[in-house]
Amino acid sequence: MQSGVDGVRYQMVSIRAFLRFALVGGFFALVNVLLLALLVSAAGLNYLVACMVSFFLLNFASYILNRVFTFRLSRKVEFGELGRYYLVMGASLGGNLLLMYFLVDVLSMHYLWASVLVIVMLSMVNFFGHAVFSFRRPDRDHACKYDVLQVSAFFAEQGGGIEIVAGRLADAWAQAGVSVAWCAGNHSRRSAMSRIAGVDRFAGRYWSPLEKRIGLPLPIWYPSALWGLWAAMRQSRVVQLHDALYLPCMAAMLFARLQGKPVVLTQHIGELPIRSFAVAKMVELANATIGRWMLGCADQVVFIAAPVQAYFSRFVRFRVPPRLIANGVDHGIFHPLPEVADRQPPVRLLFVGRFVEKKGIHLLRSSLDLPGSSWTFAGRGPLDPASWPELPSSTALEGHATANRLAALYRQADLLVLPSVGEGFPLVVQEALACGTPVLVSTEVAAACPGRDPACVFEVDISGPAPERSVKHALTRLLDDPGHLRRARVPAARMARQWSWDRCAASYRELYSSLLGTQMILGVDRQ
Repeated sequence: MQSGVDGVRYQMVSIRAFLRFALVGGFFALVNVLLLALLVSAAGLNYLVACMVSFFLLNFASYILNRVFTFRLSRKVEFGELGRYYLVMGASLGGNLLLMYFLVDVLSMHYLWASVLVIVMLSMVNFFGHAVFSFRRPDRDHACKYDVLQVSAFFAEQGGGIEIVAGRLADAWAQAGVSVAWCAGNHSRRSAMSRIAGVDRFAGRYWSPLEKRIGLPLPIWYPSALWGLWAAMRQSRVVQLHDALYLPCMAAMLFARLQGKPVVLTQHIGELPIRSFAVAKMVELANATIGRWMLGCADQVVFIAAPVQAYFSRFVRFRVPPRLIANGVDHGIFHPLPEVADRQPPVRLLFVGRFVEKKGIHLLRSSLDLPGSSWTFAGRGPLDPASWPELPSSTALEGHATANRLAALYRQADLLVLPSVGEGFPLVVQEALACGTPVLVSTEVAAACPGRDPACVFEVDISGPAPERSVKHALTRLLDDPGHLRRARVPAARMARQWSWDRCAASYRELYSSLLGTQMILGVDRQ
């Protein structure tokens, strides 16, 4: 017997399968003729319109029966498979209409006899179409170069926290022996990118016309980038997506359904309180439609924080219960200094992240001149503090920083300030705590913090009418007791020990093995 994909197709195109298909086809042919007679003679519809009505009413039922009876598959409805079934039947419908027109209008044949003749002519074509295309059983291990294809909007060099998480996961997988491909946006072919050992990176050029206008990065990939994504997916066993509303991830979901690849979707961002009413409604509608479809299609959904899961659980029907997997921390880079000398004034305040509204950077403008403090801003984005006329000359501005540089900034700082919303539990908060630096975050982020210690994770409520004033008041209170910040460094480092990239990556590998139907370790056993 043949093995692999060819062997499966040989079994699908057997004589017995065709006889079962013919039996199903005969049944629905009879139903189709009766329905046509009812729609044309009784309801008075045009025969072409009646054909289309019959197509939409009967094909879902025929899909189920052919799947279970003809091709001996399970009763589970698979989105990609159903889409392929309708593609075949859509092509068949086009041929049906053309043949019906030719037989009835040109040859003056009675529409019922024409319908019977067309069914006979197209039955063989439909059988082979369904056997080798609609109900194909892809061998996910056959000729796959990569265990995991990861898709994100950007690479870590150009993106924010989500992309940094994607980079850490790729590195941890590669170190565990998993072969990884990473497709992400790269604004220019000449942009420098650091390499990750064991990870093949496919850079897709994109256009992002709305980021400066609405403050949200929404990259639109060029056709060549989408073609590269399709090709990389063909060589991969499992697809890992990061966030639902990015166009590259939407395209990857569609491609994965068409190719029959299992998909894990990690949702980092939840509800986004945005000041612009129009933009806020647009994002809300996108979550309720596209986000609902994406999370409902994924074979497994992972959330990084409980508030994000609670938001989407209100309106998404998941295929299986979602998993909650916290991001990790690289303790080899992000760790406190062995000894911290007495810190002298001023109190060093640090902001790390993209300069966009959801990070809360605009809420810090009235706190730039707080007595006894100095600021450092690390990041990039449209709300660049360099453009603020009130920015003190003592403020330090950092662009994109490497992990080692970020660790140094965390250790030098007395407090990380990040009044962000709509992003679960930010990675920079975990990294700062691992370096022994306490944090001031929004109540939303504080609620998402697993095992939160109020001795080092301070919170500020920014849901009121004057969030900027609330942030300033919280900072003033902390600056009045610098000793409190110094004492918070030990519990901060202790709290961060719960996070590890090795444990995080291992949790994902368990999900992938489960989806592939085997308990083997990815990258080691392919049999």
